[in-house]
This record gives sequence, structure tokens and C-alpha cells, in this order.
Amino acid sequence: MKARIVGRESAEILLCPGPVLLSPGVKSALAQCEIGHRDQRFCELLRRLRRNCATVLGADDRHSVVFITGPATAGIEAACASLIPQDTSVLVPLNGTFGARIVDILKVHGIACRPVDFGFGQPFDLTRIEAAIAAQRHAGLMAVAMTHHETSVGMLNPVAEVGALARRYGLKMIVDATSSAGAEDLNVARDAIDVCITSSGKCLHAPPGISLVCVNRELLAARAETPPRSYSLDLLRYHNQIEANSQTPFTPAVPQFVALDRAIEELLEQGLAERHRLYAQRRAFLAAGLARLGVPLLRLPPGSEACSILTAEVPASLGFDALYAAVRERGYVIYGAKPPLAPRYFQVSVMGQLTREHLTGFLDVLGSLLSRPAAYYRSASA
Repeated sequence: MKARIVGRESAEILLCPGPVLLSPGVKSALAQCEIGHRDQRFCELLRRLRRNCATVLGADDRHSVVFITGPATAGIEAACASLIPQDTSVLVPLNGTFGARIVDILKVHGIACRPVDFGFGQPFDLTRIEAAIAAQRHAGLMAVAMTHHETSVGMLNPVAEVGALARRYGLKMIVDATSSAGAEDLNVARDAIDVCITSSGKCLHAPPGISLVCVNRELLAARAETPPRSYSLDLLRYHNQIEANSQTPFTPAVPQFVALDRAIEELLEQGLAERHRLYAQRRAFLAAGLARLGVPLLRLPPGSEACSILTAEVPASLGFDALYAAVRERGYVIYGAKPPLAPRYFQVSVMGQLTREHLTGFLDVLGSLLSRPAAYYRSASA
């Protein structure tokens, strides 16, 4: 029997929140990646990429942008391990899986954290956050760390407002912008963000595999005399290397860097506002289509919905496993919600090089599945 080679079957339409469908230009760049990572050509690419990413994030001369081969989680861990002194603490407002991830990372590194848990999918209460800051600020509180787009819910948290609170109390601000940078309203200078982390493989429309960390230079300088708590995730090491010779301290994932360089150029050519508008248009189109099919969305506070993702109820006639298998068989990849929403909800993303035809095709497939009697799926999965 001939072995099946993963990745060689017909292309699937990715409706998951990363990885995303790539543009022809990014695919072409990904195929033209035979560059020596210590060659001057790569140095030039890194300088351009660094400059363009600073523009996307709203950074200025006060910030340094560095790149770590790895997921956004690696960038978040690098920030926590590199920038937060052991004898200080961090306040973490959270309302989902990825806010909880920040707490877990801090705990691994023995850094005291003060979670302010609003409950899964519940909005931040700024009064409560301020009260928590006021109660902790004389007990070694150094920073506030939060997730901007809580992807597990599809909900935006008020990063600018929390940043203003942090600034008022003299605290540093750390933001996980994994699923928001490039599509949502985010500006590190305007929003008083000292550290902003994001990923190549979501709203930036590149392949996954690179974590971008935009960090305040003063914060880096303050840690310069402190022994690092990590070797391969020491942000100061990355900063010093890129400042000295436009290089990374360790072998980078060159194909991903080449593709990200092109993806960021395409984003700037398109314009951040236009990408947000396009996402919002796609989301509205899908939301209307799901409503016509009788598939309710997870209720979120008005105005807090992220433009890039929808969280919808799994039709009772199918169940998630049957739904996932049926739509994948027809060429579409959706995403399973995380607990406590799983398995009652699924997610559909509008990130990447999607077209109206892709979205219409998905709705048509879902409609055809819902038109079948529930007994069909019970017998098929028995």
C-alpha cells in the first residue's frame, strides 16, 4: 500500500484561528527561502522586518522588536522570565484560557502573581482591577499582564483602559496580542504597553513559528545586570544580538522569517484599517449566515466581539466530533472550543487569505448537514 504523505492531499480551507491560508506572495516567499542565516541578505531582511513590525505595532524609538523562533507562548515566557524581578509580583486580570496561561507561566518561574479572575467570557471590571492594583502596589507589584483578544471566547479586553490604569500607578504593562495584532486597534505607544507579544501565524498572515516581542528599551536596560533565568529565552540576548549586527542569537527558522517579511509588507500595503474592515465584513457575513441556519453565537457584551472569530453552538443533531469530521471531509477545517465551552461550542475564524466563496461554501456545507435527520449522525457514529 502506498503511504499517504501528509500535506499532499487537496487543499483544505482553514477556518481555524491559525494556521491560516497564505497569500500567493507569502507562499512564493516561503518557497524561496534558501538563504544563509548568517549572510548579509538575511541581516537586511531582519532589519526591514524589524522596522515594518514596529510600524504594525505602533512602536517608536523607545521600543525594541525582537523575534524568537517558536510560538507566541515562547515570547510570553521570555518576557516573564527576562523582565520581571523575582522579588516582585504581577497582577493578571483574566477571563479565559489564555489569560490563565500567563498565570501558569509566572508560576513556573516562581514569580508571584495576583490573578483577578472575572469568569470565563465575562468582561473586565476596571473598578475591580484598580482596587486590586491599589491593594497590591505596596507589596512589590511591578506589572499588569493581560490578554488583548481572549481567543478562547472570541472577546476583546480593554487594553487601552487597563494600560492607562497601569500607567497611573507606575506599573509596567505586558500584553499578549497573539490573536489581535494586525487586525484589532492596538498601538503600543498610545496604549502604554511596555511589552507586546504576538505570533506570525494569525492576523499577520504568515506561517506559524515566530514569536514577535516588542519591548520597552528602558525595561531591558533595567535588567541588564541581572543574571538571566533562561538561556534560549533571554530577551536581552535577542535584543543585544539584533542591535549589534541584525542577527538572532540562535539559528532562526529561515523559511518562516522570509514568509513573515512578505506577509508584513502585504499588511502594510493593504493597511491596518482595511484589514480590520475586511475581517469585520467577513465576520458579519458568517454571523448572518449562521443565524439563517438557526445556529446561535455565544453571547458576548456588545462591542467586545473580536473581528477575527466567531464562537457558535454545536448543532445538537451532530455533536462536535461528527460536525468536525463532516465539514473536514468536505474541505473545511473548523476549531473546537476550549473548556468550559467544549464540546457545546465550536469556533470559526476569518483570518488569512479567505474569500467570500470560501465562506459561502462553508455555510452551504453546514446547511446541508443540518438538513439531515439526527438519526443519520447517530447511526454513522454508533
